[in-house]
Amino acid sequence: MKIPLYKIIYEKILEQINGGVLAKGDKIPSEKELAEQFGVSRITSKKALDLLAQEQFIERIQGKGSFVADIHGQINNQSSPVKVEEQEIYVNTKPKIGLVISDFSDRFGSTLVKAIEKNVTARNGSLLIKITKENLEDEEKAIQDLLEAGISGIIILPIHGEHYNHKILELVLKKFPVVLVDRYLRGIQIASVVTDNFKATKEATEYLVSLGHEHIAYITAPYEGTTVLEDRLKGYQFAFTKHQLDLNLKYTFESMASDFVLQERSQSEFTSELERMKQFIENNPEITAFVVCRYGLAKILLHVIHLLGKKVPEDYSIICFDSPPTDISEPLFTHIAQNEENMGGKSVELLFNQIEGITEVVTEIIDFDIIEGRSTEKLKENI
Repeated sequence: MKIPLYKIIYEKILEQINGGVLAKGDKIPSEKELAEQFGVSRITSKKALDLLAQEQFIERIQGKGSFVADIHGQINNQSSPVKVEEQEIYVNTKPKIGLVISDFSDRFGSTLVKAIEKNVTARNGSLLIKITKENLEDEEKAIQDLLEAGISGIIILPIHGEHYNHKILELVLKKFPVVLVDRYLRGIQIASVVTDNFKATKEATEYLVSLGHEHIAYITAPYEGTTVLEDRLKGYQFAFTKHQLDLNLKYTFESMASDFVLQERSQSEFTSELERMKQFIENNPEITAFVVCRYGLAKILLHVIHLLGKKVPEDYSIICFDSPPTDISEPLFTHIAQNEENMGGKSVELLFNQIEGITEVVTEIIDFDIIEGRSTEKLKENI
């Protein structure tokens, strides 16, 4: 079994005390020095020192540091330092976990947040939540505020955009426990939990193909630099290649803003966005179906179709990501349902692994379901 890094540090210091390398009153290296020596985060080195203090092998004096305690006869009574595996590192502390999320609603996010909170509580932790509303500066401040609040680790659903948040990169460089959800950073070693977005849009497109549709458009938020949105576009494109259908690049419509930001734009900008989408549909009359990267954009698309005097699914079929739950009937949209419960559980599991010193970088790919709704039907043959 792989031994967490804080236990390795614990045993190394205990070995030096037992062997006389460190005597009573000698100063122990600081959290920072141990973190640099062992290539770990300061939270990992702190755990090792906390456990040594709990076992009364060292004394921690505020403002001065940690010193070897008077342990005459104590070490010889220890059957084996390996017994540290039986210790509970959070005996007297309740770990605080930070969650940074751009927004959440019943269509996506509410179940995820509840799952994260449930799993953190099950591990005797508490959850602190910050909402950033797709604003980079707010996201940076949220991360800093949580760090200053003394969190042990952080789960982040990053805002979408072309550039990485430097605060997230700082966490990686400092080896601070962090997990990304619903996004991964290409080329950066960081734990992530994401839906299989490529497979999801591939199967969504194939679903429309199975209904007889060939002229299928793709509606997306700005995707450059946002890995999950790039993967969704690639999945849509691959479905055409797999089924030997012509991929028409002009069938991809990139919205001027994400659906979150769109809600906060002025009425004139919103009207302009509707007009762009309307012209896109009018300029491509052969289109019969749409794959949409987000539920909010699917709602906007539905509104534009109604403005054109058309109906869904009679004139156009739509499949999108996510949808609010419904108890009384099938959902409005046929949609890709992400497994938020599993995503939340996995993100907490990966985070606590890091907190406990297991530093292996893992990207968890979570499966999904396609739920049939009232927005798709078999393509009618022209008579």
